[in-house]
Amino acid sequence: MSMGWIQNHLRSQTQTSGQPEANSETYFQEAARRRWQQLGDELKADLAEFSSGQEEATLSHAAENKFRISNSDSGLELLITADFEAHTIRYEYSPLNKNSAGTPDGGMLSMRQSRQGMVEFYSADERLTSEEARQVLLEPVLFPPQKAA
Repeated sequence: MSMGWIQNHLRSQTQTSGQPEANSETYFQEAARRRWQQLGDELKADLAEFSSGQEEATLSHAAENKFRISNSDSGLELLITADFEAHTIRYEYSPLNKNSAGTPDGGMLSMRQSRQGMVEFYSADERLTSEEARQVLLEPVLFPPQKAA
């Protein structure tokens, strides 16, 4: 029985690189964690700006790799979860109360390392600026398409 392409690929990776591959993955995860912390700080700043108006949204650090953002006015909660090993960030929306005009679909952003070693967010294959990434995540919670009457 011949080996499949996946086995061949995995075998050639371990034979050629071995240690350096592990080091670059460790380096990526460290950079991804730094970027995740930065995202948290940026989200807090966005929420502070939003909450200076009449409405208030809150961010809590549910776990090292989870942020929970709630807005009782829109009736939505957003859970953002980082999976550093899979290089992804998942986001899910759920109703908090009856104010919700419907719950938008969540999604996933991928984390990729640039040539400069920085970690950037991608939606599908499109690189997002930091502001675009935050808009994708926050807009449904802060500015729902229509609030329930």
